[in-house]
Amino acid sequence: MKTFKVILKVSLVFLAGQALGQSKPFMLKGKVAGKSDGYIYLALSAGESRSVDSTLLNKGEFIFKGELAYPTQVELMMDKIGEGSFNKLLPLIIEPGEMTLAIDYNQFAFGTLKGSTANAEQHLLNQKQANVRSQMQPVQAEYNRVVAKYLLAREQKDSAALKGIQVEMNTVQKKMEPFHLQIRDTEEQVLKDYPNGFTAANRLMYAVGQLPLDESIKRYELLSDGAKNGLAGRYVKNKIDAVRRGSVGALAPIFTGTDINGKLLSLAAYKGKYVLLDFWASWCVPCRKGNPHLLDLYAKYKDKGFEIIGVASDDGNEKAWRKAVSDDTIGVWKHVLSGQNVEKLRKGERDENYIGGQYGISTLPTKILIDPQGKIIGRYGSGAGTDEDLDKKLSEVLSFSIATKLKK
Repeated sequence: MKTFKVILKVSLVFLAGQALGQSKPFMLKGKVAGKSDGYIYLALSAGESRSVDSTLLNKGEFIFKGELAYPTQVELMMDKIGEGSFNKLLPLIIEPGEMTLAIDYNQFAFGTLKGSTANAEQHLLNQKQANVRSQMQPVQAEYNRVVAKYLLAREQKDSAALKGIQVEMNTVQKKMEPFHLQIRDTEEQVLKDYPNGFTAANRLMYAVGQLPLDESIKRYELLSDGAKNGLAGRYVKNKIDAVRRGSVGALAPIFTGTDINGKLLSLAAYKGKYVLLDFWASWCVPCRKGNPHLLDLYAKYKDKGFEIIGVASDDGNEKAWRKAVSDDTIGVWKHVLSGQNVEKLRKGERDENYIGGQYGISTLPTKILIDPQGKIIGRYGSGAGTDEDLDKKLSEVLSFSIATKLKK
């Protein structure tokens, strides 16, 4: 019977270069009720790598062995139907130590794993949220329908219809709010019970871009060493570092790109001006709704040492980007694409080496205000300030700048 030695190899490569704990043995024993023979597969994904090993059932029983440094997300699979495709799949979180797994072949996705605390945490969270998400489905479907109507009306430039649909959209969003609150409450309860584990790191991975920086750091520091050095924990650390680079007091990361007119644009060329980086996308409804306000700000301050650079997350859909700039009449300021690697995105791989990644952008819209010396003096969105805070800051700094020039 094979052992799952490939996990050891991938884990060491994936976690290389850090002060990590040593790998420890694991053993996953299982039994599949209702199936006595056939191959069963165990897969691990680490970054861009995916490793799969297999073993034959022996009267429905199987064993996988290997070594792991930390709890690891894997998939157990049966009934291969093509290259990388299976009819039966069960996501699990395994960890060093001995674990047992009981599976009903006809209900493969509901296997019960014992011996993994990390898996138990995630299972508890899934159980708590299942009922809420089930109740939320009709409202979610209604919201999706209204969004589709909104996009169609905008495509047809039907301003009268847009106003009515916007009211409808606001109504549906209010219906969804209680469900979102319940989901957040269940997450908070699980994180309260298990603040330093694998599940906490996973949830923080999705929340880090929306939380205030201090809160993200606080939650990260609560994680165990194992959780910090796992995939989610290291992502959180990288994101925190990126948000720091894009936060008030830091020097703005310099970037270059080709603007919407095919000309080279470099942030360095705008030293001496107040620059607002507007991170947005053509498909982002709140971004588009905020454009009239940005147009007002630009008209008010463009002759007073103020510039806007729109950074759009429309890589791979340049046509939609150009159309949105035209439809919203925001071509009066500068525009570049964020520079994300489209091929990586299509494969579901992470890419942090783009403009938004350099500034720790996780949610849209987010705006970054940079002073004439290249220092960040405001961050709005992504768990930071509001549009009202931006208005106040612009009025403050540009009025001060103008007064200083007049004195000279």
